[in-house]
Amino acid sequence: MATLGCNKGTVVPESAKFTKRERALLRHLATRAWELELEDVLESLFEDFGKWADKSMSCFDLSDKIHEFHNGTSRELYGRYMGLEPAIAVSRAVALGILSEPEVGAELLKKLEREIAVFREHS
Repeated sequence: MATLGCNKGTVVPESAKFTKRERALLRHLATRAWELELEDVLESLFEDFGKWADKSMSCFDLSDKIHEFHNGTSRELYGRYMGLEPAIAVSRAVALGILSEPEVGAELLKKLEREIAVFREHS
């Protein structure tokens, strides 16, 4: 793998020479993966709001949950998707089942197969 954007330490697949269209698709897919992960954690926070509304959770507990989300999960996701090259973010998302293989498409999957395999091996 080659390192690009040295000050960020980001990595992109050497073997994957992406066309302009593929780079745009990778950006779109990385954003979609971020959205799906964020929706998942927001669903949990939404449930906490329901518990608060039903009086089964105190306003202080809800405030703690919001704080944990904002300073924890939300920042982690932001850092992940803003810090990784789209090709790496998409590879990770496919390996973890966040994005489906058909959604990514055969051409990109072929170019990302090595990176997807690495993420699957380490997850």
